[in-house]
Parts: sequence; C-alpha cells; structure tokens
Amino acid sequence: MLLAFLLSIWIASASTSTNQELYCKTQNEMGTPFKICLYSDVEPKQDFKDAFLLLRKIDLWMSDWKENTALSQVNQNAGIKPIKIPKELFQLLKYTLRISEVSNGAFDPTFNVFWGLYNFKKGQEKKPSQEQINKRLPLLNYRYVQLSKENSTAFLKLKGMKLGLGGIGQGYGVDQIVQLLKKRGYKAGYVDGSGDTYFWGKKPNGSLWTTGVRDPFDHSKIVGRIYGTDFAITTCGDDEKYFIENGIRYHHILDPKTGHPARKLRQVTVIAKHAVDADAFDTAAFVLGLQKGVELLQKQKLRGIFIEPNKKVTLTKGLKKISTKWGEAWVIDYDH
Repeated sequence: MLLAFLLSIWIASASTSTNQELYCKTQNEMGTPFKICLYSDVEPKQDFKDAFLLLRKIDLWMSDWKENTALSQVNQNAGIKPIKIPKELFQLLKYTLRISEVSNGAFDPTFNVFWGLYNFKKGQEKKPSQEQINKRLPLLNYRYVQLSKENSTAFLKLKGMKLGLGGIGQGYGVDQIVQLLKKRGYKAGYVDGSGDTYFWGKKPNGSLWTTGVRDPFDHSKIVGRIYGTDFAITTCGDDEKYFIENGIRYHHILDPKTGHPARKLRQVTVIAKHAVDADAFDTAAFVLGLQKGVELLQKQKLRGIFIEPNKKVTLTKGLKKISTKWGEAWVIDYDH
C-alpha cells in the first residue's frame, strides 16, 4: 500500500556454521523503495535483477498513474464500457472486492475518487470542503465495480469513478517476489516494500527474524518486538502522511463512508501469511476501529496489534507476550 512507514529490523551478526551471508539490494519500483535481502553463499546479482524486473512488469498493468496500463484504461472508460484486462489484474481485483465485502466497505478500491482533495505535502497542505466531499462520495462504492469472468473484463458503473490498488498493490508485489525467490531455492530472507514486509526461513544460526513495531507517539521508540518466521507484517497509522490544522490531525487514511480521516485508532499492525492480506486488512481494521477491527482480523485468522489514541495497546489472538532484555516482545503463536 502507499504507506511510508518504516519497520525497524534487527539482523543478528552471530557466527554461523555456514558461509552464507546476508546480501541486500534496494531499488525504487512501483513508486516506492523495495528492499530484498537474501542469505546466500554468493551475491545473487541476477536474482535481484529478475525480482525488480518482475515488479516493473506488475506495475505495467497495476499502476493508475501511467496512462496506458490496464487499470488506467478501466478508469478512463468508467461509465462507458467494460475493458478486457490481464488475468493477474482480474484475479487481484476479484480478491480486493472480497476484502471490501468482508470488511463492509472499510477497505474500498474506489477510494481513488478522492485523489487531489487532500494534500499532505509540507507547505502545500489542504483539505476539502464538505461540499467537495459530498460531490464525490456517490462515486465511491466497490459494489459498482463489475467483473466478468467469462470476458475477463472490468467495468466501473459510473462516470468519474476511479480504481486504485495502492492499499494492496505493494503487498501483492512483495508476495510475487517471495514466491519467485523461494522457487529459486533461497531458504531465508525478507522482502520489504516500503513497510510491507515478508520474512521467511531462519537465519543460518537458527534464530528467528525480529522486527519492531513502532510507537506512533514517538518514532524513536518501539512498543514491542515480533519474533517469528514465514510471516508478513505491515502497519497502518495516522502519523505517516498528515498535517495538523487548528489542533485537528488530518491524515491520508480515509473512511470510505464519510470521506474524512478515520479517527478511532492511531495505529494497526497486521501479521499474516501473505503480504497482500496484511497490506489490505491493516487499512480495513484501522477504519473500523478497535472492536470491529479485532473481530475482523480474528475472523480472518490474522494477528493484529492495535494502538488507541489513549496509547492503550491491544493484541488479537495468536500472539504470546514474552519478556526480553530489550523489553516486552511478542512471539507468533502458530497454533492459534
């Protein structure tokens, strides 16, 4: 998703019984930095190259910024005609709409209709009037996205509608890279798409991966660490893109039902088996708030860490608290 949050990752430097080293490569793709790290006997230059090339190919049908992509063609023909789309885009849209359905619209790919109403860049801050929001709200409804499996087409029912996959696209990209690298025999590593991260395997010394969950009130601190393997993790918070006006925080995570920033939580971290799930469901849970958000994640068998405006931290099932010399941490409980 287009979220610029940073997970703090600790890489152990303990001696190992193998000659494997951790090789990392970072490159901007899909409009955001992607970092790939692999344990290998030699630097995997070609596999890094192929992984980033894969992201570039995905962006050629997923981007809504580039005019000639399949998704842009669907947007340009909103209310006019269905557009034949690649199988990959069809399947991702189908999956995205399922998430919209189970979250009761808290996650909605037609959110892009609000593009341009808010600006969070320093010195260019702006927010829309209620009149501007009311004008576009009728165009925001995932139920108006019509897919035809028989024809492999997508159609937006109303003129002016606009699809965007920024809330799920980075996670999808991470999963595709991981799948590629696992097929090529890499037993351990991680892929980080600007905060949408997937870890697999174990370090050569047998230890688990460790990642920190940031403190939304103080970015120099973390609220705890996660220990585990073969998991995806991402965080959604109101401290990423925002500005404060007259004491009110305006941020980029909008409630699709109101067009205003969601204000029930400060941050949600989601842990899942796939990055595409973590990417989408952290947004949905953030919009829904604590009670409904916890219910949603647990029903989907996902794990989550919720932080409220009063700084209270709530965990879903599937995370065990432990004490370490660094403070409180959580281990992923794979039995729940």
